[in-house]
Amino acid sequence: MKSDSEQGSGVLYPTNDGFFLNVDILSNIGDNQLAIPITTELRKAITGWFIPYKYNIERWAYALQRITGIGVTAYFLAHIVETGNVVGGLSVWNTPSEGFARDIWTATFQFLDNPLFDMGLVVIGFMLAYHTINGIRLTLTEFGWLQGKPARPDFPYEPKSFTKSQRAIFWFSIFFATATAVYAMTVLFGV
Repeated sequence: MKSDSEQGSGVLYPTNDGFFLNVDILSNIGDNQLAIPITTELRKAITGWFIPYKYNIERWAYALQRITGIGVTAYFLAHIVETGNVVGGLSVWNTPSEGFARDIWTATFQFLDNPLFDMGLVVIGFMLAYHTINGIRLTLTEFGWLQGKPARPDFPYEPKSFTKSQRAIFWFSIFFATATAVYAMTVLFGV
């Protein structure tokens, strides 16, 4: 076994598993041996997002706001493409014939007349309603109108920024989005 002077007098960095890492001896370790703990930590970090039972209400609000924002943006882009197809795509600038425009219109609506797309509209209704009302909550919070008074961070560290009024608006956004989805289902499916 080598003494400390033979191993080098580099800086020791603590790792998550209680050991210390000497940067001077990293050159003696193969790449595969060092990559194993890093991939384990990366796996924990990525899978942490997909274990929802550990989330508190603030984390749910954060995650739903981001997911609905991505979903609404994707729908908006798909809607632009679909509307462009209905009016004839790029050929509309050349004033297409009436028969061509009618064929495009019919083909597009036959493609979209599908229960899967109707269910997608129900999901989009939920996303739009939630994203809008929760966005209003975030805007009011950003302006300081829904902020609570600062408090000393004592253990257990419960966030004081999510006040009762913010919780009420969050639950209202969930309720309103669910009501919007139920209404969309009754309109589209006749439930």
